[in-house]
Amino acid sequence: MKQANQSQWQEWVRYAKNDLDVAIREMERECSPRHRLYEVIIMHCQQSVEKILKAYVVKADPSINPKVFSHDLEAVRMECEKTNERFSSPRLIKHIAFLSAFVTARYPNFTFSIDASHATRGLNGAKRVYDFVSVQLGLGRVYFNK
Repeated sequence: MKQANQSQWQEWVRYAKNDLDVAIREMERECSPRHRLYEVIIMHCQQSVEKILKAYVVKADPSINPKVFSHDLEAVRMECEKTNERFSSPRLIKHIAFLSAFVTARYPNFTFSIDASHATRGLNGAKRVYDFVSVQLGLGRVYFNK
């Protein structure tokens, strides 16, 4: 792995963690389930995964502009896989595919309702992806200690 400008990839990590922490806080917020903002939770989960994957891309090859991948999680994952075969894990791919379905959840006229089960699955998947990439970056796990 080439040595990247540390502050650049670390900023992507920081933004990814912030997004995931917002999703966690919304999920844990005391309110009636019908008032919980599930679309906000899933959007922040998707954004967190996008940003943590881009952190890996930037650290692996500082010449790549991660913005060229837009919101395509699979494209960013595949870029990560070019330098680390662990990114081809079926479990990782499954979590990323689930969250990819919600890229447009941030916009009006999304085609279906996001409910508690979507938000829970998305949040758990995002935590697992974050921890996986965090370990690949040499930072260790944040959300799961096992």
